[in-house]
Amino acid sequence: MRLGYLRTRLILTSVGLLALVLGAVFVVVYTATDLSANRQAQKQLQVGSNVFSNLLEARAHELVAATEILVADFGFRQAVATGDQPTIRSALLNQVIRIGADQAMLFDAQGGMRIFSVRNGDSVPGDVQALQRLSDQAMIAIIDDQPYLLVEAVVKAPVVLGQVAMAFSLDEELALELQKLTGLEIRFVSSHAGNVMTSFSTLTDSAPEMRAADDGDMVETEGYLTTVFTLLEQSEYRVEAQLASPLSETLASFDLLKRELLIITLVALLASSLLAVHLSGSLARPVAQLAEAATRIGRGDYTGQVQLDRNDELGLLAERIDAMRVGIAEREELIVHNALHDPLTGLPNVGVVREQLRSAIAGGQGGVLAQCNLLTADLLLKARGQDFMDTLIRQSVASLEGFLPANVLLAWQPGSGFLLLLKERELEEAVVIMDGALARLAQKMQVQDIKLSSQWLAGLVAWPQHGRDPQELLRQASIALNDAAPGAERIAVYQAQSDQAYQRRIRLARDLRYAAQHHELSAVFQPKLDLASGEVRQVEALMRWQHSQLGMIRPDEFIPLAEQTGSITMLTEWMIVAVLSQLRDWIDRGIHLQVAMNLSARDLDDPEFPRRVERMLRAQQISPDYLALEVTESAVMRDPQASIDSLLVLRDLGISLSVDDYGTGYSSLATLKSLPVQDLKIDKSFVLQLAENSDDAVIVKSTIELAHNMGLRVIAEGIENAGSLAWLKARHCDVVQGYFISRPLSAADLERWMDETRGTFV
Repeated sequence: MRLGYLRTRLILTSVGLLALVLGAVFVVVYTATDLSANRQAQKQLQVGSNVFSNLLEARAHELVAATEILVADFGFRQAVATGDQPTIRSALLNQVIRIGADQAMLFDAQGGMRIFSVRNGDSVPGDVQALQRLSDQAMIAIIDDQPYLLVEAVVKAPVVLGQVAMAFSLDEELALELQKLTGLEIRFVSSHAGNVMTSFSTLTDSAPEMRAADDGDMVETEGYLTTVFTLLEQSEYRVEAQLASPLSETLASFDLLKRELLIITLVALLASSLLAVHLSGSLARPVAQLAEAATRIGRGDYTGQVQLDRNDELGLLAERIDAMRVGIAEREELIVHNALHDPLTGLPNVGVVREQLRSAIAGGQGGVLAQCNLLTADLLLKARGQDFMDTLIRQSVASLEGFLPANVLLAWQPGSGFLLLLKERELEEAVVIMDGALARLAQKMQVQDIKLSSQWLAGLVAWPQHGRDPQELLRQASIALNDAAPGAERIAVYQAQSDQAYQRRIRLARDLRYAAQHHELSAVFQPKLDLASGEVRQVEALMRWQHSQLGMIRPDEFIPLAEQTGSITMLTEWMIVAVLSQLRDWIDRGIHLQVAMNLSARDLDDPEFPRRVERMLRAQQISPDYLALEVTESAVMRDPQASIDSLLVLRDLGISLSVDDYGTGYSSLATLKSLPVQDLKIDKSFVLQLAENSDDAVIVKSTIELAHNMGLRVIAEGIENAGSLAWLKARHCDVVQGYFISRPLSAADLERWMDETRGTFV
């Protein structure tokens, strides 16, 4: 029997505790017998005294109830009312005999005795010598030198006619009856002026006089513990109840207790050992079963029901564990489902696609992975909200159900769109299936309150031709999707060279965030020629990025990346600091040039941007008219109202503003009119072939006239030859810039160029 087992510990604990308790009780009883006997006698006497008092009161209550039966009798009340004494006397005598009373009396309403009856039938007047109330309806009385328990009841019909009293003798018969009930020796003693009149006792004549100092006190006298109750004390009359508890009997019972206790101790130890074995087994076995069930649940086995055929706490615990098993199984099933399925569409997610790809590749199967996405998702989300997009996606899923071949896995990944796994399909066949799927998705459908025709694009990658790693195939499908375009090129197949370009874009987007702190950025300045005066009064600041490993990065490559990734705001801040620092240097050296620089749509979206520019100008102590800011049409059209608000603040500061790349956007004349700008800059795509292309000439000529009519200066960029310069000057263009005038130069080279070309263009 191992001590580590619960059953063993329960047995040893139960038996040990019981043996300790029984041993302690045995020792205490043996060492404190006399004291315990005395205490037991005192308690017995005390309890007996209480019982005596309660019995006396109970006896009085019973007698009162019996007496009230008599006075409630209609015939008796009629006899009392009419003064029919024979009937009254007969009724009293019958009631005395029936309830075992010794005497019965009838008093009139004034308290005078009218009839006196006794048990043997004689009826003679009695002498009530003393009377004292014992309780509400009982009294102790001395009648003809004899002590009595007296009860009373009022006769009403309905007025009070009189009072009936029943008397019961405090004699030896009553003492014996109370002895049987209390276990005490009892003596009733009545006396007058200290002389005993009557004495009724359960004790022998040789028993000691039972006397106590005060009522209720206990006194030990010759082997007895005694106490006295005074029932009546009036006019030198006294009635006492003396109670005694013999100590010898108590001590004898304790001697017997010693022997019985030894036997009981041994029997109890044996019985408790057997009971402990049984109880420990009844506890340990179900606990072991529950532990085994918990182990199964912990291993993930939720099949076996946990049940104990018990109605106690262990049975309840088994029910709770089984409910936990069912709950865990359901939640785990739900978790597994949610982990592998999209909550919006209910379709498998990318985790399922990745796992099936891995299985197919490991099994030697080939196939095609396709990624399909909504072209206008961002615009629809901004215009209609997320609920609209969710509805559109769910309806698109419904349109594809039943259309795709049975062995094609359709999945959905938020942010990536549909993923289709076409196992054992050639690339050409997959293109045909995807073309049909895109046509299906492009069909008009009712989405909430509008009918919509969606435009979807798809990118495909085949395995094992393009790779064997599921994660790499997913990445390649995303790259192919980026190469897809609306129209005939809506389905694109992965190309390795696209991957290289993609990797370059990823690296540039990552490194662009650290270009400033790595001192890879610089500013160059391209002169702007004022055609009227032939002088250069303004230059445009342009950013250059010299990558530490990739070399010079073209602006048209990293600026769109900065716009997409949000790094453009950092570049703008850097550029403003660089421009203002250069302006401060030029002003200090007497060179006064206005410097223009480009703003992005994100800059205009920030309502705090104008205030930051103001603070930077104040920090360098530069007048705002030294700074010019250029904003494109597309940047303004992204959020026209926010852009106009920012431009108004910048104009109020005194900063010059111009619309850059005019003609390439979609702004209306109304929008152009509302812009607080001073200059209109014609995009170089209209100026490069100005002499040869009559259509560009018409556009540029009309733009110059329109701008002048609106009070705007016109700046033309992209001047590559003298012919374009002369043509623009003849059409009264205000300012020009381009490689024919000068390439972008560093600050030092610009200063030298201005010294060398001063007066050349007049």
